[in-house]
Amino acid sequence: MLMYDDSFVAVMTATKDEATALGARDYGSEHVLLGLLAADDDLTRRVVPSFPDLTTTAVRSAVQGSLDDAPHLARLGLATADPVSPAATGKPPRTKHTPELQSALNRATAKWGRLRKTGALPKERKLTSAVLWLAVLEPSARAPRLLHAMGIDPDAVRTAILSALVPAGSHVPEWPTETPAGPVTRLFHRLFERTNIAR
Repeated sequence: MLMYDDSFVAVMTATKDEATALGARDYGSEHVLLGLLAADDDLTRRVVPSFPDLTTTAVRSAVQGSLDDAPHLARLGLATADPVSPAATGKPPRTKHTPELQSALNRATAKWGRLRKTGALPKERKLTSAVLWLAVLEPSARAPRLLHAMGIDPDAVRTAILSALVPAGSHVPEWPTETPAGPVTRLFHRLFERTNIAR
């Protein structure tokens, strides 16, 4: 069975810190994105320099200011939240994922598993931060909407992640649009649903 490596654990620790600082009740893809940037592991250091606006400070400000919802709120005549003073309670979130994060994790791990099975991605023995990057970039998650609102193309970030996962000069696989079904997919779903990864 796949286990978590140090990069995965470091990201989830940073995710908890970021979500706590933002006063979140549950963990969403935006908190995992912040955790990825804050943990700053090797994969993140190889990818993020290509996206100068993709920083912890910028994403945190976008989350606090509900930048992804700003156009909708403006149409309703409502103001966005003050990005300087979040309603933080100081209490860590409940150990629960939001539905959008759970769905993104399920989809991404299934697609990642398919690419590993076909040999398009290396077969790692442990779950790394790469799986978390691919999950937060799933179109159904909130994080891509935030990135769009910040002027960052989430598809370009995903391509950069995939490029960093394959050996230099190798073909970069296309990210599947459909979620494959099967026993491996169900195993990954159970793994993420039963395991509290945000400790």
